[in-house]
Amino acid sequence: MSLDSATFPLVWMRQPTAEQPHDTAAEFAEFSRLLQREQPFVLLCDRRMDDDGKHDRDERTQIALWKRDHREALARWVKGMVLIEPDDVRRQAAEAFVDFASRFWGYPVQVVASERQAHELAQRLLVQ
Repeated sequence: MSLDSATFPLVWMRQPTAEQPHDTAAEFAEFSRLLQREQPFVLLCDRRMDDDGKHDRDERTQIALWKRDHREALARWVKGMVLIEPDDVRRQAAEAFVDFASRFWGYPVQVVASERQAHELAQRLLVQ
């Protein structure tokens, strides 16, 4: 995952391309820098819900430890994550995931059908 903050406070989470190396430590350093800004933001994700997002055991451990160490900052500065899934069936499948993800990360995770809906929801989350 890479974070694109060019449209901050809307931050896009992007899957790396096949040419980009996967570097979990660098990804968390990037996320930490966003939290250190101490400004509210919303994560937007447009990757397909069936994309391979599996992590090996070491990565899952790194994720859990990083989240534990940044729990307060995540709750304070990340106002939510909006997943964009235009396919009705995949969007319904994603709905089962959002409750778990919201509890795990400590901020609301929601699924919408379009980028326009994502921007509207992100703006509402930012003013809450």
